Amino acid sequence: MLITIRSLVFNFFVWAGSIFLTLSLLPSVLLPKTIVFTPFLWGKMVSWLLKVIVGIDYRVDGKENIPKGPFIIASKHQSAWETAAFNHIFPKTSFILKKELMYFVPLNFYMHHTQMIPLDRRGGKQALKDMIARAKNVMAIGRSLVIFPEGTRTIVGEKVSYKRGIYTLYKHLNKPVVPVALNSGLCWKRRGFRKYPGTIVVNILPPIQPGLPEDIFMKTLETSIETASLKLIKGLP
Repeated sequence: MLITIRSLVFNFFVWAGSIFLTLSLLPSVLLPKTIVFTPFLWGKMVSWLLKVIVGIDYRVDGKENIPKGPFIIASKHQSAWETAAFNHIFPKTSFILKKELMYFVPLNFYMHHTQMIPLDRRGGKQALKDMIARAKNVMAIGRSLVIFPEGTRTIVGEKVSYKRGIYTLYKHLNKPVVPVALNSGLCWKRRGFRKYPGTIVVNILPPIQPGLPEDIFMKTLETSIETASLKLIKGLP
């Protein structure tokens, strides 16, 4: 019962805080697109509320693996947690997200301004071309990219095939891909309302440098993320 109450209180304050930030920071959309702080503040707010209300903290391992300059973050996706927390764990990044999220008012103003990259998953080759063009523009101003190669949130312990879009970015952007493992689903389950106290661990793995053929790249990426995520789920070092 206590977990349910805490989760309900958390949801209320997240919505209230999001509305407050949306209104109070609206003038920021007039600033140059190279100046981005709204997603950072929103992500910090969500993480702080999780800690003080629900008892969910987080730890980031492997920061030494972050390359200099723009890069591509390819992360395991178990929860809504990473879509909030990554805004401050990896500042100055743009997310590649499903097109439907760009219609979410009032946040769509900020999504466009911060150059989030919508992907029409039914758009075929043209959608991939548009994604690459937008991604190049984002990296040209020094921003990195966040993509969830599974394409959707997965249940803890579930393994799904990685989508080819990550290789398309890797090939055309010629930038290192940083695999990220995590265990967020243990505290905040996929599409779950109840949130459980604990420490979420984010493990930043060694980057995959440009130049690998598709089959080797995809196998290397999937193996590294899945192996490290499974260890985190089991509580192994």
